[in-house]
Amino acid sequence: MNQKNTLSTPLFILFLLVGTLTMSGCVSKATYQQQLDQNQTLQTDLYGTNERLNNLQARYDNVEQQLNNAMEQNTALNDQNIAAMAEIDRLKNIFQARSAQQQQELSELEKQQKELEAQQLQQQTRYQELLDNKQQLEQELERERIAREARLAKMANTYNTLVANLEQEIERGEVTISKLKDKLTVNLVEKILFPSGSADLTAAGIKVIRQVGDILKEVDDKDIRVEGHTDNLAISKALQAKFPSNWELSAARAANVVRVLQRDVGIAGEKLEIGAYGPYQPVADNATPEGRAQNRRIQIVLVPLKSS
Repeated sequence: MNQKNTLSTPLFILFLLVGTLTMSGCVSKATYQQQLDQNQTLQTDLYGTNERLNNLQARYDNVEQQLNNAMEQNTALNDQNIAAMAEIDRLKNIFQARSAQQQQELSELEKQQKELEAQQLQQQTRYQELLDNKQQLEQELERERIAREARLAKMANTYNTLVANLEQEIERGEVTISKLKDKLTVNLVEKILFPSGSADLTAAGIKVIRQVGDILKEVDDKDIRVEGHTDNLAISKALQAKFPSNWELSAARAANVVRVLQRDVGIAGEKLEIGAYGPYQPVADNATPEGRAQNRRIQIVLVPLKSS
């Protein structure tokens, strides 16, 4: 549109000059030629100007196209930037939410770690206490083992001494001695100690009790229990006034043995005790005379100290 207006202007000027010359009348040939030369020069300049103008217009159009393209690209980039910013905001919100959750989880893990550390410290303390306790128990067990071996050795020595001193009574079956671990029992049948139906010790019975007492007196880590036992035959009517039943007879016999141990042997009363069992702990069959004879007995038993 601008190019057409530019091209029509030189022709108009040319026509205007020719008309002016015609209207002005006759001019000289030199003047006319001079005007033609100027016109030719102007026309040449005009063509050059038009060519430059066309080049500029083409460059302008190209630049305008590039500008439009750049504006379109800028618009697209702006849209992309807006979308990217929205995505960044979305991701930031997600990250913040996750960060808060992770911070909460981290706080919970730290709390659990502290609790575990406290539990571990308690376990270590408990372990050390148990270890110390174990070592203490091991020491106590070792001391007890040594003491038990000493007691067993002493018990064995007591047993051997009893067997040696009561060899004849043992051979006659009047005395039996049994040792089970740290328990020692001296079993004395009735015939060596008492007359039938009586609780009074015979002279031979007192002698045997003194022999046993002298040996047991040396055992300082045991008490002595004297047990009275009978057979299952009822007390005769003649004796019922003194011994209404076998309970009383077994108790009286045990008491008389304890009296000899305390009075004659010198064993402290605190170390002595009495047990009366009547016919209720037999060691043989009461259906035979031999069995009943074995059941009528005094048992002297070494038992743990009352203080222990």
